[in-house]
Amino acid sequence: MFRPRLFLAWALAALSLQLFGSWAQETPVAAMKEISPGVFQIGPLTLDKAARSISFPGKVNMASDVVEYVLVNTRGSIHESLLSTEVQPSDLHFAMLLLGAKGAGLLAPQPSEAPPAQIDAIYLKTAPRLKGDNLDFSVKWTDAAGKLHLGAIEEWLMNPESHKPPERGPWIYTGSMFGREGAFLAQQDGNFASVVVNPAALINNPRPGNDNDKLWTVNEKTVPPVETPVEIILTLQEGTSETK
Repeated sequence: MFRPRLFLAWALAALSLQLFGSWAQETPVAAMKEISPGVFQIGPLTLDKAARSISFPGKVNMASDVVEYVLVNTRGSIHESLLSTEVQPSDLHFAMLLLGAKGAGLLAPQPSEAPPAQIDAIYLKTAPRLKGDNLDFSVKWTDAAGKLHLGAIEEWLMNPESHKPPERGPWIYTGSMFGREGAFLAQQDGNFASVVVNPAALINNPRPGNDNDKLWTVNEKTVPPVETPVEIILTLQEGTSETK
C-alpha cells in the first residue's frame, strides 16, 4: 500500500543523503507537494510514482543541423540541442532519485575526470564508459491543426548517411557527476540529455555511434517547428545499460 507520509520521509532522506552539497546550496531543490494520490509536483515537474514517470514542459529548439544534445536548459549548449527547457537539472535529479534511479552511482567518474566544456572528437576517443538506469524518453505535442501527438524522441533524430533514425530503445540515466570544486556539473552546465558520451549530463545515449559528434542530425521531416511547446516524459524502466 502506498503511504504518502512514508514516501515523503524517504524523499527527504534521499535528498539529504544524495543531493545536499555546495551545488544544492547555490540552487535549492523546488518544494514538493502531493497533488493527487501518488502524484507529486516538484516545481514544473510532475512525478507519477505508479507510472514511474516524470513529465515537464519544454520546446523545440532546432529544426535542422547536427545535434550533440537532446535536451538542455538556457545554461546549456543551446546552439546544438534539439529541445530546451526552463527546468533545473537539480529538480530533475531529485525527482529521478525519488523514483529509485541510481545513475552511475559508485561508477561515476572522479572530479579529475570531468569532461571539457566543449565535447569534441578528441575527448570522445577516450571518454569513459557510463552505466545507468534504463529510461524511456518521449515527447507529446499538439500540431497546428490541434491534433495531439506522442512519440519517442528517436523519431526526431536522423543519421544523415543512412537517412534512418536511431534504434528505438532506452536512454540511460547516468545522473551526472561532481567537478573539482564540488559543483554538480549538470546544474552548472545546464545539459540534461546528451547524444554523445558526456558524464556531466544527466542522461546519456547508449547506442553505437555515441563517440561521433557528427553522427546525428535533426530529422527535418518529423520534428515540429522551432518554439513548438512540448511535454517531455521520462519513464524509468527495469534494468541498466552501458555506453558502448
